[in-house]
Amino acid sequence: MFSNKQLHRFLANSKERKLDIALTYVEKTTGSTFSKKGTLMLVNSNFEFAGVLGSGFLQEKVKENSKDALNLKEEIVFESITKDPSSGHGNSKYRTIPFYYENMYEGIGKYINKVFSLLIFGSGAHISSLISMANLMGWKTTIIDVNLKKQFCKEADKLINLEKLEDIKSLNLFNYDAAVILSHNPKTDDTYLESLLKTDISYIGLMGNKNNAKRKKEQFNLENEKRFFAPIGIDIGSYTPESIALSICSQIEANKNGKL
Repeated sequence: MFSNKQLHRFLANSKERKLDIALTYVEKTTGSTFSKKGTLMLVNSNFEFAGVLGSGFLQEKVKENSKDALNLKEEIVFESITKDPSSGHGNSKYRTIPFYYENMYEGIGKYINKVFSLLIFGSGAHISSLISMANLMGWKTTIIDVNLKKQFCKEADKLINLEKLEDIKSLNLFNYDAAVILSHNPKTDDTYLESLLKTDISYIGLMGNKNNAKRKKEQFNLENEKRFFAPIGIDIGSYTPESIALSICSQIEANKNGKL
């Protein structure tokens, strides 16, 4: 399970300002609920928050419980029980835990996991929408390319500018969870793909048409490689940069959650 990078940023920002934090997570659910088990919300001692657990009423309830937990220095457990069982809405149990700046939020790392990390090869104008969509998903984005075009990567978390294509072979790519090749250059695609296949990255996507995808599968013996996706993305019947970004992120998310 991965955490949204906004939670990490919120934690770092609160730490910089020496604020205490109350963490609320969904401990148990029955029936149909907005948030599933493990979903988090953070509230600091300025009552700013990150994360969404449900309705506006519930958000305010979490903020109130966070204030009480921080003041009382103890955990608070509460439940949201539907008043009308015939509505189809389920029930949820939440636990709020206080963490304090004075001891550097000791133990909070047990609940906040690593951020899902997406590696994007290519830096043309076509990647801007993908970066925006990945950011919306809360993923960490890294752009890598030769002659990196920074004007299209302003929203990315990290940029790697290769001096020459072969430099990719000396980089450690094992820390990424998914990678997409959007370079639109056959030779470049081959070099990137060769390096990615040596890693344990669970999703490797390649932009291109069906004929190109077939050639790549034959060239690299990938007919039975379940982590290789080409042409990249789920067919949603639209081909604007925004819809392509949506189709790619949807496929990555589905693969991440074991739905492919």
